[in-house]
Amino acid sequence: MFFKKQVLGLDISDYSIEVISLGGSIQSPRLLAMGRKVLKPGIIEDGLILNEEKLETALKELIENPKFGKIKTNKIIFALPESRSYIHIFKLPEKLIKKEIPELVKSQASQTFPHPLEELYLDYQEENNEVLLIGVPQKIVNDYLEVFRNCNLRPVVLEIESLSLGRALIPDEEKLVLIADIGARTTNLNVFDQKKLRLSLSNPIAGNRFTQALSKKLNINSQNAEELKKKIGLDPKFQNGRIFLILQKEVQLIIEDINKIERYFKKKTGQNIEKIILAGGSAALPHLSEYLADNLQRPVAIGDPWGRINIDILKRKEYFKKALEINPILYSTAIGTALRGLDKKAETSGINFLSKGSRFTNYL
Repeated sequence: MFFKKQVLGLDISDYSIEVISLGGSIQSPRLLAMGRKVLKPGIIEDGLILNEEKLETALKELIENPKFGKIKTNKIIFALPESRSYIHIFKLPEKLIKKEIPELVKSQASQTFPHPLEELYLDYQEENNEVLLIGVPQKIVNDYLEVFRNCNLRPVVLEIESLSLGRALIPDEEKLVLIADIGARTTNLNVFDQKKLRLSLSNPIAGNRFTQALSKKLNINSQNAEELKKKIGLDPKFQNGRIFLILQKEVQLIIEDINKIERYFKKKTGQNIEKIILAGGSAALPHLSEYLADNLQRPVAIGDPWGRINIDILKRKEYFKKALEINPILYSTAIGTALRGLDKKAETSGINFLSKGSRFTNYL
């Protein structure tokens, strides 16, 4: 009954805040409200809150004045920053009895994650004899919870960005899909099999590095390099391919990681990655999807988080002009969290660091 009420999907990155409010059902969701606010430098860095007061001010302003519609709830589902999360997927040994799983999971976390267990919040899911284990430093979680408390927001689910993206971007019928979330600071490569997260890999080859490479090679300032990147991208014809060759060298490093993942899954399961979906602010780099498709020899497309959502609100006369300026891919994570809010079992339907039934509540 609780989740029949509206729940707000929230995403906070180093550079912006996105909010999405959905109504209807998980089968037929409809957009009720949305908004985005760009953050000034120095508020968040690599997922770590540096200035709580300024973040709270920005968040309150966005909740009170979203770009479209009105927000009528203070209940939120939030995606914790991927760069501050640790993911480990492993098979359970044969003949292991169920009550032994928690101790095995703690042992795996202790051996795999670069923090003592007492400094982490942990949660895991077990399915088909495989465990998805996720850890997040307690300080990261506690700092965000403090901000939400000061903004009078009530978090009901805390998950991680990759799970939100998978929910927003992968159609139900898809099998092995790789989401390349190319942001400003990092690229996260996440493989899903029938919408279940199977592998996660991060590297620092992303939008900022593209800009730095152009700035250095062309001997121009960062602002001009950023503008060139966004305007020209991987266009091989512009200036005889000068910009293309600089960016190509960086993008090839992402391609190398994707090929490594492909070989790993082929050897382990015999499966090939069927499709690559691009997400993140740098996914819109001109000609990037075509370049990746040519090099990887498989379909590559920018994700469409609106795919199954009724967005008729954006067609209203008062919103129509502003709606044309929206880049929906920037809202993908917030849309994914909002979709979980439509699930009648949202609190327990996946990883949730706030769940009362968390297997590590007493341990931590």
